[in-house]
Amino acid sequence: MSINLLQSNDDVNEARANIFSALGDPTRLRIFQTLVESDEPLNVSELCDRTGLGTNLVSHHLQCLKNCQLVDAERDGRKKYYEVSRPEAVEMLSLADDCIRQNIESVLGCEVVTEAETDER
Repeated sequence: MSINLLQSNDDVNEARANIFSALGDPTRLRIFQTLVESDEPLNVSELCDRTGLGTNLVSHHLQCLKNCQLVDAERDGRKKYYEVSRPEAVEMLSLADDCIRQNIESVLGCEVVTEAETDER
């Protein structure tokens, strides 16, 4: 299988790590998935209602997704409405889902990832 990846230099690898970190947080994934599934842009209150998360938490995670250009925000009066800006990110998550379906037990049981999460806490 031939895979054409971006040039592997330090900046590109750091950018890769950042984009995976942005999508690697369960809360951000939940917010992103909610936007993916929505027929229209959503404001923070609507995202809170659909995810059950608090306003400050949603706003904080939206800022990360926006900084990584995974979502766009458009102001309408006093509210900002958010929508997915990178269809490639949606495709990337779909590909990840395909990998997960094939070996979910191994993915969930990865000791290296589990240890890294424990060390961070």
